[in-house]
Amino acid sequence: MSSIYHNAKTERQYSASTGLKIAEFNSLFSVFENYYFPKKAEDNPYAVAPVLTDKKEALFFVLHYLKASPNYENLGLYFGISQSSAHIYIELLKPILKLSLKELKCLAISAIKTQKELEKLLENVEDIVIDVSEIRIERPDNAELQKDNYSGKKRLHPKISHHYYTL
Repeated sequence: MSSIYHNAKTERQYSASTGLKIAEFNSLFSVFENYYFPKKAEDNPYAVAPVLTDKKEALFFVLHYLKASPNYENLGLYFGISQSSAHIYIELLKPILKLSLKELKCLAISAIKTQKELEKLLENVEDIVIDVSEIRIERPDNAELQKDNYSGKKRLHPKISHHYYTL
């Protein structure tokens, strides 16, 4: 059975599906593969066929889930597995991904606990851009109200520079 992993070939497709470029995906995979051990058919004689036996597909699977936020039903459809298997695999793979990111020193720093900690961290920072996931909103019927959120183009605020800081 084929999944969307087998259809992703280009940088754009990888980025759209996982949030990573192919080289970044492969770099993460070089660590992830040391922690993920897929089940074999002989591990469960009642299973029709083992799923996510390809370690790269397993990484793609969990990254796609985190990037796109599909429900388990759709995730199962995208990867040719059941809704319950999709849920089980997400719960299995998230800690492995976290361990891999930790080893690569790619996890975000812990939340700042006090105002003083924040001030000290930002004392030499002039501009901050906070990158957040887009949240869909219902499109208003009124054309004037649509202009606030639906310009057709994504624009940066004119007073915000293009310097990015990861906190």
